[in-house]
Amino acid sequence: MIDLQKAHYLYFGNLAIREQQYQSGLFYGLTPHPEKDRDICHDARDPLPFRDASITGFQSQDVFEHIEYGRIAFILDEVFRCLAPGGIFRLSVPDYNCPLLKSRSVYDADGNVLFDAAMGGSVSGKMNGGMEVTFPPDCKAHLWFPTYSNVTALIVASQIRKSSAIIFHHAWIDSKRFICNDFDQTIMLVRRSPPNDMRADGKPISIVVDFIK
Repeated sequence: MIDLQKAHYLYFGNLAIREQQYQSGLFYGLTPHPEKDRDICHDARDPLPFRDASITGFQSQDVFEHIEYGRIAFILDEVFRCLAPGGIFRLSVPDYNCPLLKSRSVYDADGNVLFDAAMGGSVSGKMNGGMEVTFPPDCKAHLWFPTYSNVTALIVASQIRKSSAIIFHHAWIDSKRFICNDFDQTIMLVRRSPPNDMRADGKPISIVVDFIK
């Protein structure tokens, strides 16, 4: 039985044994499908089962893009509620202003991403115009496509905007400008970011942002 009051660092998703977050012994995973001894059964779309201001740190990497966009602001509200003063939440999501991700995506006539072909999805035309997108039922597809603009909009819509500091470490601001600064990954490693992932020749692959309460 996990003592929830001792779960000071929380990680959205299953904690794989190979991951630094598991090996450090600091983190407990939040997942609807627990697999390991430090996985807590929790659906990220539900209220967090923790007291206000009780958690030292949260991390979410490559999880929120699998959840409907309209639900994310509530999740951010819950993270902010549970963070202790001075606590940190590190969010990383794939960056769809990154040329690497843009090259594998399918777009509509207005330039909006319909789906990421590498992550699953299909599109069909409607006889009366427009497109219909379907995703496989295995929860592996990306349901929305993070950019600096729509992540910023989520922040503004959430209580997490009240953080004492919000620091974007990596992000493409638009198709030409990007932020790519070094940041401390001692506790919260981000796998899909340079120098850990060099698929984009050292340019950002993910949006990485820290929220400090």
